[in-house]
Amino acid sequence: MQVTLSDYPPHALIAGPSGTGKTNLIYAWMGALAARYSPAELAFYLLDFKEGVSFARFAPGRRDPSWLPHVRLVGVNVNTDREFGLALLRFLGAELRRRADAAKQHEATNLAELRAENPEGVWPRIVAVVDEFQVLLAGRDAVTTEAVDLLEDLARRGRSQGIHLILASQDISGIEALWGRPALVAQFTLRIALPRARRVLAEQNTAAESLPRYHAVVNSDSGATEANQVVRVPAAGDREQWSALQHRLWRRLPPGELPPRLFDGDVQPKLADSPDFRALVAENSPAPVALLGETIDVMSRSARTALRRAPGRNLAVLGTRVEEACSVLATAGRSLAAQFGRDGARFSIACFDQDAQAAAEALHARIPDCGWYDASNVDWLLEDAAAESTAAWPADRPHFILLYAADALPGGKATLDHLRTVLRQGPERRLHVLGWWRGAGLLRDTLGGPGSRTDPIGAWVALDVHGSELAPYYPGTGAPNWYPRPWRALHFDRSVHRGAEVIIPYGAS
Repeated sequence: MQVTLSDYPPHALIAGPSGTGKTNLIYAWMGALAARYSPAELAFYLLDFKEGVSFARFAPGRRDPSWLPHVRLVGVNVNTDREFGLALLRFLGAELRRRADAAKQHEATNLAELRAENPEGVWPRIVAVVDEFQVLLAGRDAVTTEAVDLLEDLARRGRSQGIHLILASQDISGIEALWGRPALVAQFTLRIALPRARRVLAEQNTAAESLPRYHAVVNSDSGATEANQVVRVPAAGDREQWSALQHRLWRRLPPGELPPRLFDGDVQPKLADSPDFRALVAENSPAPVALLGETIDVMSRSARTALRRAPGRNLAVLGTRVEEACSVLATAGRSLAAQFGRDGARFSIACFDQDAQAAAEALHARIPDCGWYDASNVDWLLEDAAAESTAAWPADRPHFILLYAADALPGGKATLDHLRTVLRQGPERRLHVLGWWRGAGLLRDTLGGPGSRTDPIGAWVALDVHGSELAPYYPGTGAPNWYPRPWRALHFDRSVHRGAEVIIPYGAS
């Protein structure tokens, strides 16, 4: 039997309890499509929300450098990173708009006509597979709201532009997550039920309850009983068979083809592996950027804050998690240092937390001619920096001051006043503070208390700080929807962001 994804049926819904062969069915379907169509005709985007790596085999690994050429994205262990699922939907939404604009330009009404009118373009059919998709829809928050809106738009308009969705779930709750959204469910006319699957077929259709193992009900009419077709699913999970197919297709790739983006929610990225970090050159830029961590996005990119000559161009790291705070400051310091030749910029590091001492010293050792300060002499640093911030003569080079545990700054009121002067007036003199405060309230104390202005901090990274505590540093009258989790942070830059973005701090490298 042939199972079709086209203008009709455009999208598929797969359901089956654990152990009934859902992953095997997806493998079989992908293998058949990959063997029949070239990577120019077909592109896979794969996302697995459960704690597993069932799609990891399609990306390069330590033991096998090959990948399935049709695969553009693999996301595994994404169970706590619902933002990555949202990023995929945003990407597909942008691709949908791009194709719709091209179709309008070429007066085409569907993908086949667009390919005929624009043969030089690359217009593969996109098949996005989201396993355990209900995780994306589980919260009552902004992520779920936007995800539902994007899903409905993709499901409704994707068919004509060659974008197809396959949503799979092993739990009845996954299917039930859709029933309150009839406009979305109606677009998934292809239903595949594995043994004992419930709610995926029409209410009176009980064919899945009596299915033997290795079989499935394929129904292309929204689960209506008369459209049932019972099929036997071939065994597709054998790694050796898949490896043979994958290697055969992989060897046909022209030289220089890039592998798919692999996002593994359980793996901490390394700064040395960041394409953005590797691309930095020592050019003494007037608007250097501080890299901060990896964004949770379809494309592998680093979150960044530009430290140009303008008010508020300081960075605050907020929270009590020492290792993560030190990681963010190290990433920022190393990336800034990479953009300057010797004597192109000044760097000063001051540490007031014993637990952060080793990390601060390690960064100091990586940056040539970097100044080192502690409780005994930081008052000299800040007094000179305050004078530098208010001087009449032009600044000859930027000065970056990295403060570890800035809320523990010693020296009394005079030293604190110097720091406030630097925060307020330093950036316009190319003097920027990158500081770690062990709480959002402690930063407010540094700035002058509850009634003080917060605009000297133009960008921040929040660790174990709840969204409600960040309201004073967020635009408007609201607060970001943020619930802390290990090795995830929230980044906001008031000069470029409409809303905060979740990032993953880089690990030591």
